[in-house]
Order: sequence, then structure tokens, then C-alpha cells
Amino acid sequence: MRVRVMNHQRLDPVPLAWLTRLSRRAAGRLGITEAGQLEVAFVSPDAMRRLNRRFLRHQGLTDVLSFRYAETRTRPAAPARIVGEVLISPRAAKQYATRHGIAYRTELARYVVHGLLHWLGHEDRSATQQRRMRAMEDRVLAVIL
Repeated sequence: MRVRVMNHQRLDPVPLAWLTRLSRRAAGRLGITEAGQLEVAFVSPDAMRRLNRRFLRHQGLTDVLSFRYAETRTRPAAPARIVGEVLISPRAAKQYATRHGIAYRTELARYVVHGLLHWLGHEDRSATQQRRMRAMEDRVLAVIL
């Protein structure tokens, strides 16, 4: 899997080189090996609000959105190419980090791992699912940070 990290906003600093290395290590640790490209993109609060409303029908700023696109083939004999996106709000990470006394970079790292877990199909709708995802995040972060 090729992981590409992009910064599509200018409001909050994003340590792109560090996050690129971290995203690739996290994808490897989570066993993401499918052929194709996965983009991890940092977006503005306004863009995240619009995407949240459009795709989830929720109001307000959210921290992470993940999209796993259908498999596509560039040629009939070509291997399937799975393409997806993990969209992250640095503003949400900064606000959460400030409120909870956590380092901003650590929260950005958590959002990357959280988004990758969603991309893999993990959910966090119930309290049990939230605890399970948090434990998975903690295990991955312990190894890659």
C-alpha cells in the first residue's frame, strides 16, 4: 500500500514529514498491504464540517473521516487497486489536545491511527467499540511513536 500524506489547510501547523513516516509505520503495523494508494489528508475546519454534513449527515466539526473506495482495475488483467482517504482535522486535534493536556503531535498521531482503523472497518459507535478502538490505537502508538 502506498500511503501519501497531504496538508490541504493552512490554519494549524502539520509536521508533514513526521506524519508521513508515522502514517506509513502505522499502516504497516496494522497489516495494510493491499495494492493501491491511501491518502491521509489534513483539511480545514470548514472543509471537515462540509464533509461531515454531506457524508454522515452530522452537524459540526468532526476529528476524522475515512473513506474506503470500491476496488478498481486499471486494466482487465491488473491486480485490484484499493483506494481510500483518511481526512483529519488538525483544528479538532489541537482543541482536544489543549482541553486534555495532551501534546498536539501525539493527538495528530492518534487521529492517523484512528482513521486507519476506520478505513479497515472498525467502528466506534458504542462504548464497547470505543474502548476496543482506543486499545488498538494505544497498542499501535506504543510501537510507532
